[in-house]
Amino acid sequence: MSRYLELGVFEVMLVHNRWTIVDRSAGELIGRAAASGVAVTNAAVYGGGILANRAGASAQYGYRPASSATLDAIARMSELCSRWGTDLPTAALQFSLRDSRVCFTVIGISKKRRLDGLLEAARDEIAQEFWDELENLVPAPQHWLDAR
Repeated sequence: MSRYLELGVFEVMLVHNRWTIVDRSAGELIGRAAASGVAVTNAAVYGGGILANRAGASAQYGYRPASSATLDAIARMSELCSRWGTDLPTAALQFSLRDSRVCFTVIGISKKRRLDGLLEAARDEIAQEFWDELENLVPAPQHWLDAR
């Protein structure tokens, strides 16, 4: 964020549910915004809750039914997280936090007791090898919210 303030830039773009571990719809837009000096805010990194749920109880991504490919990717990503000693909510948050083009990550919580876990997840460090493996599990673009 400080690099934008130093430049006197206060233009901000918000993406919602479209830059997550399972949906990369906003990738090109984020790249263009960052290259133009627009601060990128990434909101809804948990896809409306499905990526925050360790139990995998939800079947909705972005407030609509998730495709079977997205649900399968989430299950495989959850298994990957277990192998690496982390969990899906931490990976979902870290995906946004580790992207240098994203200046702000917006997280909504419904209960105060969740704050400590969220702060712990924000401080977690996950190896690059994990992210390399995760990239192979991302659903194809036709399963993203802004499929063309």
